[in-house]
Formats: sequence, C-alpha cells, structure tokens
Amino acid sequence: MALFSWLEHRSRGLQPRIGETDRIWRSLYSTIEPSGAWAKQSVSNHLWGGVYNLEFSPDGSILVAACEKRSIVLIATNTFKETKIIRQAHSDCVNCVKFLDDRTFASCSDDCSVVLWDVRNLKTRLRTLRGHSNWVKNIEYSKKDNLIVTSGFDGSIFTWDINSSTESGLLYKNVFHTTGLMRCRLTPDANKLVICTTGGYMIIIHDLNLETLAEDLAGFRPNLHRLMQLGRQLIPFASRFHHLFLRSQRTNRVELVSDFPEGNDAEVISSLQIHPHGWCALSRNISYDESSEFTCVHDIQDIESDDTEEEEDEEDIEKVLDCTIIERRLSILRPDSALYRRYAARLRAIREEATREGQVSSEDMHPDIWEIQWPLMNRNTHQMNSTHSRLERFRSGIVPEEARTAAAGAGTSTTAEMRVATVAAAMIAGPRNEAERSVLEDMIVDSGEEFVMPREEHVPMSSKRRRIQQNAKRMLYYIEEPNIGKRFIKELCFSSDGRVICSPYGYGIRLLTFNRDCSEISNCIGDTAEGAQKLTELKVMKCHSDIVVSTKFNPRLPLLVTGCLNGKIVWLQPVL
Repeated sequence: MALFSWLEHRSRGLQPRIGETDRIWRSLYSTIEPSGAWAKQSVSNHLWGGVYNLEFSPDGSILVAACEKRSIVLIATNTFKETKIIRQAHSDCVNCVKFLDDRTFASCSDDCSVVLWDVRNLKTRLRTLRGHSNWVKNIEYSKKDNLIVTSGFDGSIFTWDINSSTESGLLYKNVFHTTGLMRCRLTPDANKLVICTTGGYMIIIHDLNLETLAEDLAGFRPNLHRLMQLGRQLIPFASRFHHLFLRSQRTNRVELVSDFPEGNDAEVISSLQIHPHGWCALSRNISYDESSEFTCVHDIQDIESDDTEEEEDEEDIEKVLDCTIIERRLSILRPDSALYRRYAARLRAIREEATREGQVSSEDMHPDIWEIQWPLMNRNTHQMNSTHSRLERFRSGIVPEEARTAAAGAGTSTTAEMRVATVAAAMIAGPRNEAERSVLEDMIVDSGEEFVMPREEHVPMSSKRRRIQQNAKRMLYYIEEPNIGKRFIKELCFSSDGRVICSPYGYGIRLLTFNRDCSEISNCIGDTAEGAQKLTELKVMKCHSDIVVSTKFNPRLPLLVTGCLNGKIVWLQPVL
C-alpha cells in the first residue's frame, strides 16, 4: 500500500493490515536523503570547531549544537538558519546540551561547569552550577523529581534541585561515585539510571529513587564487585553489598551488564542512549587495544528472579563473612586463651555446616587471598604505570598521550582520579596478558583507599555456589563499526519511534534496524531467543567531508541532523 493510501485509511479509522505499518515506516526511512546544511564555510572551523552534541527542543522547533570551541549555536528547524550564536558560552569545549522544557536548556563543558540558559534571553546566563572537579560530560533531567542529573570524569553523579537555591547557587548532592564513569542516562520515566564505564560493563539502577540513592549505595564499589565476579572468589568487603542486587531491594536495585559480542573485548563504552520507550540501551564501545568498535543493544527491563534462591544467597554470604571476622580475631589471640578456643569452635561449626549442606568446600571458606588492607599507603604516593591509565581526556574524543601531556603542561587540571583513571575497570574488561593483569596487585578502589590482591591460582566455582552475583545475558543486537576516528566519541541516536538507529559511519551515517521489516523491537524479541542478533543495515550515506561525531532525530518531524568535526551540520529528510 502506498503512503498516501495508508494515510487515507488511517484518517477513516480503518485498521491497518498486519505488517503494513512496518512497510510504510521502512519506505519512509529508506528514502532519507540530505536536504540542506548549515556551515559558515569561511570561519566555522575557526570559531566553532567540531559539533560534539545536537539536541532538539521538546517541540522540535529549535536545534542546539554544542561545539568544540566554547560556542553554542541555535538553529531554527523550519529555515535551517541560525537564530543565535553564543560565543564564549563556556571557557572550554561544550560537551552536551539538554532541554529542561520548551524554553530552558542546560549545557556542560570541560570547564567543569553546568550553565542554565533561557532561549528568550541568551545574552546572560540564568545560572552557573559548579560542583564537579573534572570535565562534565552529560546532563539528564528527571521531570518527576524536578532534578538535573549530571556526570563527569571526576567519577561523580550529581543531582541539582532547580527549585532550591542559595546565594552561591543551586543545592546539589553527590548521589553516586565510581572510578571510570563515562556517561549516565535516565529512562523516559526516570525509573532507571544506566551508567557506562571504561571497564567494559554497564550499571543499571532499577526502581530509581534519586533522593535516597546516595544512602542506598553508600560504600558500593562496582569495580570491586566486577573484579570479584571475574576472579570467581569471594571478596568479603564487596560481598557486603550483595543485597543491592536482590529483588528484595525495593529501590535502587543494582545490576551489572557485561555481555558483548564474540571478538569484542569491550573496554571504553563511550556513547550511551536509551530507547524512547525505555526498553533497551544503545551503546558504542572501543576495545581495550583500540582495534575495533561495536554498537550494541542491551535489554534493560526487569527480569523476574527466584526469591528463595536470593534468601539462600544471603545466608551463604553471612556464613563467609562470619568466617572472615573469626579468622581475623584468631590471628591476634593467644592459642592457649579461652577466647581463642571459643572462636575456633565457632569457626569449625560454620565450616562443618556449610560442608554438610554442600554449599561450599572447606577450602573455599578461606578468603585470605582476597584480604583487604585499609589503607596500605596514601594514594597520593602511589605511582601508576601510564600504560594502564586508560581514561584520557575526551573532548568528544580520546586524546593521544602527547596531547594529554601538552594539555597538562598548559595548566589543565589533572586530579588523582584522572591520573590513575580506573585500574580495576581497565583491567577487568576481558582477557589481558600477564603484564597487564599484574596491575591488579595495586588495585585502586576509591579516592583514598586501596587494597592488594596477591596473585594466586583461581579456585573453580562450584555449580552450587551462588554467593557471587552473576550477570544475566542482556545483549539483544550488535554490529561492528568501522574503526575510523577511533579517538573520538560518536554519539548514536534512536528515531522518535524507536524503530531506527542512526550511527556515525566514517564521513557519513548508517541507518540500522532490528529486522528487515523495520519493526519495533518489541515485535522482534522472538528473533533473539537463540542469542543476540546482528543489526540490519537499512541505508548508508556519506554526507560530510570530515568524521561524523553527533546525530539526532527530531522528536516531532521526519528530520535527522548530523554534525562532524569541521563544524558542518547536515539536515536529512525523507524524499517522497
């Protein structure tokens, strides 16, 4: 059925035939072609630099571009002409723009600040928010909480209450911290928070409550928990937070996602987007040796679990922690003392009970190889081999070592967090050689604390050991990307209906779908029953003279915009 016949049937209230809607959408998206461009050819690269982020207003009438050289450009979507250019919007490159409503938007920058703007008066800032100690990379907005959520390379996620302010600025709260944090995204209903890292895994926080997030996750270290999973040995400190992964956790339940395609040793997950209906997360990652890039789609919806097994898991954890505490006390008591004999009897009873129940062998009850020492030394004296510091400066890209050194010499702030980056995250992403694995001997677990993990042979995990929370298989779709401009972040996007993915593809873009019919992902889930499927390539277009690093679909109109490193923005529309 032709498009106009389909529209006529719909206007008369007639139900479409099965598969008819999919074919119409496929015909629309497959005819997308460049229809215009915005670029001040003579001065664009000099004044604006690369277009790192593109964002439409909720009604789709205004496009805002975040540019490399401290500028923000506002463009009318009906004329393709700029309405306002904010020069010196920040004192460093602008990374992200987010609309809070039809007239207010926020921007963040490598100058560690977040700025609020009103489109009706762009001569002055509404407010400047300062709290991050490193480059701020993305902004989210929770409508139900009326909170701005920001994250940066200081490893912190802040919430800002825009209705409560003091003389020095808005009230803010550090709700989460982890080394190696890259981006965070809220689902449309703000019920989940998805975080991507430089450690080759993502964090999903289900049943999100921003008001209690800091208290619920206080002390939780994702890198340490991921290390425990890969080492297949219980780390007593990490086990204390096992309850965060259980269904009994009513709010802010944690889940780690770590499954990626075969041959994709994911490390830096640099780009992250959420499906318009909150069904899945779209990410793009770079392998640990920077030799490949993949785009992946992971399911983020709740998974039902067995409450009985969870209760057994918690009991196992308590037994192991009891053993750990008792062993520590025995090590400082005299063997001939009554207290020593009492603790020794208690330890034997716990081990015998565990052995009878078949939960764990007596050898596995020794967590000595994971002994945590608090603290061994001041982290400021810790010298880390630079080859293991994977997190470098991202100006929408991963800057080479020499550029990072030059920036530091020019006075760029470099904190201890950024110097050591995330040792745990960088090393646990996948198989590494022995030289790289040796860095785990000096694992950094937090800003002022560290522990040593002696190298020991790993003990195989028993099939009955469920104490260490294992990650569910969440990957639905994937596709390999060209390894072009590998030191730049490429921002992907979903179409407003969630049927199509736009991915930067060298000097152009690639449109991807979940199947050949351009169906919604909810109608394609049966295809993934036997494992993750490869995304379907709908169309490839070369429309720029430089590497494309940003893409965005209009929320209301059949319009796609793309931005590249030379400051050019291209408009693409269906040609009927």
